Amino acid sequence: MKPLALVITGLPALAFAAVSPFGPFRLDVPARGFEEHCVKLDSGDAVRYRFRASGEVDFNVHYHRGSEVFYPVRTPDTLAAEGDFKAPLADTYCLMWERKREGAVRIDGAVERLRR
Repeated sequence: MKPLALVITGLPALAFAAVSPFGPFRLDVPARGFEEHCVKLDSGDAVRYRFRASGEVDFNVHYHRGSEVFYPVRTPDTLAAEGDFKAPLADTYCLMWERKREGAVRIDGAVERLRR
């Protein structure tokens, strides 16, 4: 009975554990679809991003203000990219990959917070 109680006690902690948006990640982008990896940043926060894709994708970093979408970074038809990005405003910023062709692609990347 004690092991069962331990397992049940541990479940809520696992269910509510926060996963950091920083560090390495892997995404699968479907054919003629897109995927995003989003991070919340304060004004002036900076991040370094990098990724490799198994097929060509359009890449961007964007954020929303009401019904408008702003794209501080745009890179069409690429297999890889890396760069630094500094948030102009406190907001959620999304790295987005769009596959406009047939065939799904895999994205292996990382987002690191840079020190101020």
